[in-house]
Parts: sequence; structure tokens; C-alpha cells
Amino acid sequence: MYRRIVCVFVIVCVVFTGCGIIKPEMNFEKAGKKLLGLSAYTCDVTMRVTNNISTMEYKLKHFYKSPDKYRVEVIAPKELQGQVTIFNGKSSYIYHPEIDQYLVTENFSGSVEYNAFAGSFMNHIKKAEDIKVSSETEGEKKLIVLEFEMQELNNYMRFEKIWFDAEAIVPVKAEICGSDGKVSVEIYYDNFVCNPRLKDGDFDIIQKDSKKA
Repeated sequence: MYRRIVCVFVIVCVVFTGCGIIKPEMNFEKAGKKLLGLSAYTCDVTMRVTNNISTMEYKLKHFYKSPDKYRVEVIAPKELQGQVTIFNGKSSYIYHPEIDQYLVTENFSGSVEYNAFAGSFMNHIKKAEDIKVSSETEGEKKLIVLEFEMQELNNYMRFEKIWFDAEAIVPVKAEICGSDGKVSVEIYYDNFVCNPRLKDGDFDIIQKDSKKA
């Protein structure tokens, strides 16, 4: 996995430096070290999920601890406020505050929640057979863009496109498209904090009145 990530950023930085898009000091070593050193992160997320009928918007807080611990806290909409989804590397649970109960869930890796995490698309990069690398400018910000086909095929989640801040090497936004090419999930990242001190207890499951969802 690490070798694949570094190889991708070697290509990115050679192309970008040659075109004068990013400064020479922004080389693959800096980018690779930043990603390889990402043992944990937190960030604020806005996620829009579109189906055939409507688009739902969610305000979330993400917590990730390498290699496989995930926590999602729902800030909005109001009816879901306080809901917490936890994957502790073995099991995934959803806590519903209104009923004060944890529900056991299955196939977390195939969920929209999982695929919105930066930690998940590092796994996708590792598995992708072909990765398209390009660049974009948003205002004064230079962006690295990666596009690839997701390996766990799903009609609604087939292709992923991710924008990184070329200087900070943190995700800015992502899109997941279905097999029809239409965007089904939009994700926007803010206040991305690399390597905060997260405790394993933040990902513990309290198995009080647990039921299988």
C-alpha cells in the first residue's frame, strides 16, 4: 500500500514540477512522507448523497486512527443529530441517541460512510489498476486530482475522484460516481487535522442492548 501511494505521488510531483504548477521543493518525498505519516486525523465533513428522488445533505465529524478504526458523528440534519457510527477494526455499530441503543451493522467497507473517509480511498488507491492524475486550480489554490475505478463494484459507487491541496497534501473534496457516470456522493473536507491524539477508547463499542441492524 505504501509503495503504491508513493509511486502515485512520484508521478504527480514530477508532472507538476515540470509544468511549474507547484514549487520544486514540493517533491514526492514531502508528499509521500505526509501520507505515510498519517496515523490519525479528524475533520469536518459535508456529504451530499443523491438518489433517483432527492439529495440529502449531512454535516459530519470524522475521526480516523490507522489502520482500521473509524468514527462518524452526525451534526446535521437535526433528526439524526448525535448519531454515531463506529468501526473498531472488527465490528461496526450505529448508536441512536433517541433510543439510547447500539445497532450492530455489517459490511461497513461497502457503505457510503466508509467511502467518505480519507483512510478508505488510500485502500482504493492501493487496489486500483489505473489511476488518472491531473491538476486543477481553485482560486489561488493548486489541486492534485486523482481518479480511479473502485474495486468493490456497485452501481451507485463505481468511480472515485479526489482533490488534494497540492501544498498541504490534505483532501479538499471527493466525488463518487455510479456506473452511469452521475455523481451519487459529494464530500467536502474542512479543518483537516493530521495526527491528533486519539485514544482507542474513542472507538470502543458499548454493547448495551445491542441489536443487529
